[in-house]
Amino acid sequence: MIQIRSAAAVLVAAGNSRRMKGNTNKVLELLNNRPILSYSLEAFQRNAIVQTVTVVCREEDRSAIARIIRAFCPKAEGHITIGGAERFDSVKNGLEYLYPFQPDAVLIHDAARPFLRQRFIADSVDALTRVSACLVGVAVKDTVKETDENGTVTRTHERNRLRLAQTPQTFRYMDILQAYRAVTPPPYPTDDAAVFEMTGGTVRMVEGSYENIKITTPEDLIMAESLLKWIEP
Repeated sequence: MIQIRSAAAVLVAAGNSRRMKGNTNKVLELLNNRPILSYSLEAFQRNAIVQTVTVVCREEDRSAIARIIRAFCPKAEGHITIGGAERFDSVKNGLEYLYPFQPDAVLIHDAARPFLRQRFIADSVDALTRVSACLVGVAVKDTVKETDENGTVTRTHERNRLRLAQTPQTFRYMDILQAYRAVTPPPYPTDDAAVFEMTGGTVRMVEGSYENIKITTPEDLIMAESLLKWIEP
């Protein structure tokens, strides 16, 4: 069993928010009169094992995000990283930024997921004492059909073995850094676990929560407002 003494977080906030139908970065949108970004920042600030947080963002959002960091997460002050053209590039930039800190573990989290529970962090870091990588996820509730380009169903998947991937996705730091350095897109992996898998790594699933939604569309923001009325962090 490997001991995890220190952890850092990469908070990915560099998206262009096309599906939010506006010009503002979605993590700067207000949720119950607070920026969406502030919720995950606050969660990492409250966690004792996470010592450093870097927020990866677009250059044009740097000033606004710096103000939110000052209000909600001193651990992230002075640790803004500028993102790249794709999510892959942004995460890689964040991982490279953390190299001088040499954390044992790193949690990579979508800033647009405001309902980051302390349990996710604790369970993920605990899993890393036994495995090299893990991610939170939930069981698929609906039957999943695969179709061809014409919309014809070609396969029905066994639902009991399917999971929806969420974040945080957590890794032993040097292992995921080396994986990101080794992978050369395109095609671009859609999450960090996929990068690790592409280099031969094995990833363990940790139980997530259906409330751990990613705010991508205006409808998601309405749902998040409702969740805030009863959810416990």
